[in-house]
Amino acid sequence: MKNTEWGAVAYLSHSEYGNQTEVRINNNSAFITGYSSTEVPTKGYSVTSVAGNRYESTQIKQDGTYTLNYLNPASTFSSTSGNITGIYDLSGGANEYVMGCTVQGAMESSGLVSLYKDFFTNPIWDRYYDRYRSSLRSNYDNRILGDATGELGPFYKETDPDSTIRFKTSWYKDQGEFAYTSMPWNRRGGASESGNSTGLFYFAGMYGNNNVNVTFRIVLNIK
Repeated sequence: MKNTEWGAVAYLSHSEYGNQTEVRINNNSAFITGYSSTEVPTKGYSVTSVAGNRYESTQIKQDGTYTLNYLNPASTFSSTSGNITGIYDLSGGANEYVMGCTVQGAMESSGLVSLYKDFFTNPIWDRYYDRYRSSLRSNYDNRILGDATGELGPFYKETDPDSTIRFKTSWYKDQGEFAYTSMPWNRRGGASESGNSTGLFYFAGMYGNNNVNVTFRIVLNIK
């Protein structure tokens, strides 16, 4: 999924055709799809489960104390449309890679060039990813129209419960940091334990390596 495609889904969810509100976090740390928190997190990122930022692990089809399984009708709070036909897991669960990168950093770190040596230089591949120019994670002019990143300001810094200072957007206090040279690939959605930093409009950089806490979405690109 390209970064601009993620942005299109985000805006559609926020429109009159979606749930028109914040998509609730999948706070199941077992990475089971379709789960929803029982309430919207009120605290920022934390490495431990604390009041206002609850996350927990369950078995498939089982509710937890603070998380609802995908067969529970109330779990549709985590759907982009507010009902069972919407898209799930765009907030929390696992971070998700999207096809959008700061090209120079990606060229140096990506295994793609071992498979497709001209991936970043031949225009034939351009339709498969969004390319960004800036090497600074706080450059909010470094956006592509419709990718649901730079237009989410004004941006500000906030210290989270783990004592880390993070850039936040004005949309639901989601984390908002551009990919940059050493973390050149965009990730979206946040993780199960990220509290109110996570969300449909969360964006940050990532190394591009394989990681058990990061996934991605496949889309069909028809010529």
